[in-house]
Amino acid sequence: MIHLDEPEQPNPRNWKFVEELSRPAERCFRWTRTVAGENEVDLGGGVEIENNFLSDNLETAFSDLNRFFQAAGIALSGMYKIIFEQSDTVCLEAYRLHVAADGCRIQANDSEGIRRAIYFLEDLLLGADGPFLKTGTIQRKPWVKSRISRCFFGPIKRPPFNRDELLDEVDYYPDEYLNRLAHEGVNGLWLTVAFRDLCRTSITELAPDGEKRLAKLRWTVDKCLRYGIKTYIFCIEPRAMAPDDPALLDNPELKGALTWSGTYCFCPFSGTAQAYLYDSTNWIFSQVPGLGGMINISFGERATTCMSSNFGVDCPVCSKKTPGEIMAAALEPMECGMRDAAPDAELVSWFYVPQNGTGFACDGQMLDVADKLPENVVLQYNFESGGGKEQLGKERFAGDYWLSYVGPSKIFSALGKAAGSRGNALSAKIQVSCSHEVATVPLVPVPGLLYRKYKAMRELGVSHVMQCWYFGCYPGIMNKAAGELAFEEFADTEEDFLHRLAAPQWGAHAREVAEAWALFADAYENYPLENMFQYYGPMHDGVVWPLHLDPANLPLGPTWRLDYWTSGDRYGECLGTFSIEEVLALCAELSGRWNRGVEILDQLNAASRDSGECRKDIGLAEALGIQFRSGSNIMKFYALREELLAEPGSGGLEILGRMRKLVLAEIGNSGRMIELCGADSRLGFHPEAEGYKYFPEKLAWRIQRLKSLLEDDFPQIHERLSSGENTFPEKEVKSYRCNSGTSARVAGFSWQADYAEGKLKISIEHDGSADDEFRIFLEERPFYPPQEFVLKGTYEIEIPLSTDTKAVGFNILKINKSNSGNETVGWEEFTPLKYRLVLADYNPRTMGRLVLPA
Repeated sequence: MIHLDEPEQPNPRNWKFVEELSRPAERCFRWTRTVAGENEVDLGGGVEIENNFLSDNLETAFSDLNRFFQAAGIALSGMYKIIFEQSDTVCLEAYRLHVAADGCRIQANDSEGIRRAIYFLEDLLLGADGPFLKTGTIQRKPWVKSRISRCFFGPIKRPPFNRDELLDEVDYYPDEYLNRLAHEGVNGLWLTVAFRDLCRTSITELAPDGEKRLAKLRWTVDKCLRYGIKTYIFCIEPRAMAPDDPALLDNPELKGALTWSGTYCFCPFSGTAQAYLYDSTNWIFSQVPGLGGMINISFGERATTCMSSNFGVDCPVCSKKTPGEIMAAALEPMECGMRDAAPDAELVSWFYVPQNGTGFACDGQMLDVADKLPENVVLQYNFESGGGKEQLGKERFAGDYWLSYVGPSKIFSALGKAAGSRGNALSAKIQVSCSHEVATVPLVPVPGLLYRKYKAMRELGVSHVMQCWYFGCYPGIMNKAAGELAFEEFADTEEDFLHRLAAPQWGAHAREVAEAWALFADAYENYPLENMFQYYGPMHDGVVWPLHLDPANLPLGPTWRLDYWTSGDRYGECLGTFSIEEVLALCAELSGRWNRGVEILDQLNAASRDSGECRKDIGLAEALGIQFRSGSNIMKFYALREELLAEPGSGGLEILGRMRKLVLAEIGNSGRMIELCGADSRLGFHPEAEGYKYFPEKLAWRIQRLKSLLEDDFPQIHERLSSGENTFPEKEVKSYRCNSGTSARVAGFSWQADYAEGKLKISIEHDGSADDEFRIFLEERPFYPPQEFVLKGTYEIEIPLSTDTKAVGFNILKINKSNSGNETVGWEEFTPLKYRLVLADYNPRTMGRLVLPA
């Protein structure tokens, strides 16, 4: 499915944004006033910094403050004293500013409070219209204790590249990058590890490259701590084990339930299992002093304990336990091992359950887990998963990772109350800068949605936040908003917050920018609340999608991967529970309202000439507007093609003309995006894909394909429509006529199909093993995912089928379980696609046709 003429990916050595992140952050002083007002002190004559706070971990913060004053033109040998001193405060990172005529006293009980106060002081001056501070006392304290992000361009330690940042020599944490993250409130970064890579335990040896990994991890921890940022290891442990794993063969008591992939869950109830879990965490945290903690997906994503297999009922030991008891048996030794080595480290247990529907199949099990969570373990859950809201008069439901949907879901609220009643801390997994909705931009500027999200989190007692997955972590206004909201008391309005947030960067234009952000938030809430639209829709990289006038039946590629094809024309694969008409209506609202915000920012171009960051923010907003407009155009194009397929003859010429206008608009969109990419190297980069989904050369490639479409395909279709010919001649595929009474014979089996009164009956005869399986694919509507039915032990099925079409897509496969490798034989020769999340491995281009009786 890959277009062989696609341009190659930009070389990682040429990722310009990495070099940009290594530079000091830009600071623009928009000072227009020279005389202090009433109740203000004037720093313009210079300041003297008196540091009476003894700490060896504030060098970077004080160095930044000195550079700040130098950039502002404020001498460091003046008369106005800024005194830093230790004083009791209510919690870690809390601080106090006393601004008086004779000096400013900055007080905190810990170094991190002083660090926060320094950055806050800088923001006050950046947001002012002169070198002035208002007199009075400001006290601030965080209600979000841990604010954890990750490196924007770090390896993800997953296919297809499987790069591990602990095995290379790259510095993923340049000093000025860390400085910027610290200014934005980030105090934790996570990176991926596996126990077997790092640990020596009672049953496993240290991996051959284990010491190299540990050395890089120590270096990373030490470097980040200079900026008050802790390092968290991210794991999915204890991992399920292969049948030939030596640890499992030598210790069969570890063997739990069999998983769908042929591995065995880790059964945590034996002494061997308890020792292994204790040893693993104790080893890592002993070997790497200063680690902030561990974020562990204890359930979901991949198989771990026996709870991963039908909540434990498939294991003879765990079947006698509740889900909460299984989890406690795994988490308690891990937490004890960590605490014995590093008493201040945190174990965050993440239950990743991204169900998307009217209710949870496992809400009772999750509540039992929360009720039995070991002491000191932090419970983490996706803030939005399972939640819902109304769109176009219907209730829609969220899966994982949403920024456009505020939340919380009912299950998150219930788990929060359960954890709180036991005294366990609660962590919200959210997406701060961007999410799966559109992750090919560094951030989506909708801080108003974050304001609502954080306000709800505060009411629920959330104290920890994991701010991103592999994407959603680029520094900028969304990170800054999250950092400020962690200290927010919500005493005034969302509008007031947005104005305060905009002031340090935009000065006198903060009100206009806040208005634009409000429009963006209003627009973004119209993003269709459907995971499939996130996973396969055109909002990420539609600007490089070819368009297919003549149906090509090409699948859509996952938005977060590069090792698939550029998406084709099977638009139905991204719609999920939405109709194409509903998606078009929401996309029109999203695109139209977003452009109103872009218009406001466009008026600030002249005022932002002195600020590269402001110019980039204006360009980013325009780029997002193009992506949303392009995505909407693609869906319109295929909706019109569907009309054209149903409209024979000259009546289709008007439809064809509208489609041609969309192609011309898309040529313009891709052309403008080339210009925007030239000014902003971040555009098109997807951190989970570890590369660019769109870039100038690929945008140019798409433009050329669209021009060829106009020159070649459109005239042909126009001629067919004008002459009354069949607009799109049917392609030759294998066919079977229902109710024919004949059997279709395939190697090793035969089948027959009958259709009557809205029911399709498939009958199979075969001479193989009773363990053999049959997979039936039924595509009721072209360009939409087929239904799949799996038969084992029974060889007849009746499928409800109500359709006005003359034929439906069909294939039937036999999986010979008796043969090594599970050989597959299909009625229509079947070449499986690489597995796609939710859509699996079906291949629409290897489907036959069932002809239904008239």
